[in-house]
Amino acid sequence: MARVEIGKHLAVDTRVCGGRLIFRGTRIMVPDAVELSEDGYSPVAIADQYHGIITQEAVEEALSMIRRGVVKEVAAKAGQSGFGHI
Repeated sequence: MARVEIGKHLAVDTRVCGGRLIFRGTRIMVPDAVELSEDGYSPVAIADQYHGIITQEAVEEALSMIRRGVVKEVAAKAGQSGFGHI
């Protein structure tokens, strides 16, 4: 697998960030945005944290896909967090 695009804003690419789930066109990993969400940041605030490189819509899509089970968190090697896709 080289690259799989998921939805409008997400992708997994074995050549980028070790094949972790990222926001399309960036090296921003979805798990980082999810962590901010879990810390109480809104999608708007998360997008602002990345200076508009990702949009509120992209963050909302990522959170929605995780919540609906389209993508899921998987146990990562060496204790690092990570996400896989279904």
